[in-house]
Amino acid sequence: MSSLDYIDLMKLYARAGIADWTAAHWELRSRAMRCLGAGIAEKFEQARVTIDTIYNSQNLHQLSFIPMPKVSHGGIDRCFFLPVREYDGVEETVTFELFVLVARTDCLAFRFEPAHRLPLTRHGYGHVQMSRKMLRRTIEVLGIPQWLPNTYPAFPISTSDPLRMFLAMATAVHGYASGGLEDLLTQIFREASRALDVAPYHDELKDLLIRSTI
Repeated sequence: MSSLDYIDLMKLYARAGIADWTAAHWELRSRAMRCLGAGIAEKFEQARVTIDTIYNSQNLHQLSFIPMPKVSHGGIDRCFFLPVREYDGVEETVTFELFVLVARTDCLAFRFEPAHRLPLTRHGYGHVQMSRKMLRRTIEVLGIPQWLPNTYPAFPISTSDPLRMFLAMATAVHGYASGGLEDLLTQIFREASRALDVAPYHDELKDLLIRSTI
């Protein structure tokens, strides 16, 4: 597992996403709320609680979908993510749910999951797959086609590390260089007056993507 602080990175990223979401047009906000209901983090405190929560079946209500910094490519209107941290008494694992509002109330959802624990299973590797339900598969979301497959294909992402899974998810939304996640990381650390702290995250991102092409 990476020694870098993925919790800290998610909070910086969430601040940028909520700032963009606060400035979003009311029509976009209305469409997203029609799909996700009241489950969107409108303030940073809601995002912080979500990020800090160790999930169990009793605290599901504490989790909110966190607005991601806006994108202006690929026909995507806005994206939201939900980190679900779990601890089994031995190890913490994290699943990331990604919600993509494409147009109108047409949506897609994905789960970035760590390898399923021993004994080995067919999903015994870090992977991303489509999802028909969200919030730990407890809610059906308006706009997600119910004919989509829910468990396969399960595309390998070559990691179960929380930081790398988060970077993989964010790269899927923003791209890498030339205005992608690399530049966004620089921006969010600079805005937090921590410009010197971004270098190891750039290195981690570069290593993740380079290794994925070998």
